[in-house]
Amino acid sequence: MQAQPVAIAPEQTQDAGEEYLSFQEYLKRYDSVEGMRTEWNAGKVMQYPVSNNIKHLYLFQFIHLVLQLFLSRRKLGQVIPAAFPMYYADDKPAREPDLMVILNPHLDRIQETYLDGVADIAIEIISPESDGRDRGAKFVEYEAAGVPEYWLIDPLRQDTIIYALGEDRRYHRVAPDVQGRMVSPLLPGFALDPMLLWQDAPPDAMAIVELVGKMG
Repeated sequence: MQAQPVAIAPEQTQDAGEEYLSFQEYLKRYDSVEGMRTEWNAGKVMQYPVSNNIKHLYLFQFIHLVLQLFLSRRKLGQVIPAAFPMYYADDKPAREPDLMVILNPHLDRIQETYLDGVADIAIEIISPESDGRDRGAKFVEYEAAGVPEYWLIDPLRQDTIIYALGEDRRYHRVAPDVQGRMVSPLLPGFALDPMLLWQDAPPDAMAIVELVGKMG
């Protein structure tokens, strides 16, 4: 099924000034800034609120560990957490997805402080302040940049969406399997019950190890 057109809302951000910074200058100046989240946007530095939502943090930790264990077990690649820019063009934003999956053929894209090219999978956990940006601007940017898969995890609506890039270079929604689990064309055997995401607290580490061990 082809993705429906997405309305792009203006980004609710503040830029850090009109000074133009190259991507390399941005990396040097903003590599250890605390108390805010920044992204390089074609020469400008955008500032965003830092989420202190416990549900967002639980989801991040859970999905990160699930993917880390799955990729390690299958020897497929690596998962990289937020605050690591994805740089692919001087005139495009260097977004920092909540999580990125880099498969083995593309591990050489991982540099010391940034990803030199696009991720195989970009994952965003939607928060109230990022809702329009994740569904709008980032959707269009990731699609145009050729990010093969884009996952949207939405605790606000208890919804998960996986988009895969089709032969037409457009995102198409990936249907869940017959058991209603999230599946990924790029990760054979991966299958995750989305209901696990909406619990008050994530499963403990041993339960997650057992969960991943049963995949595929």
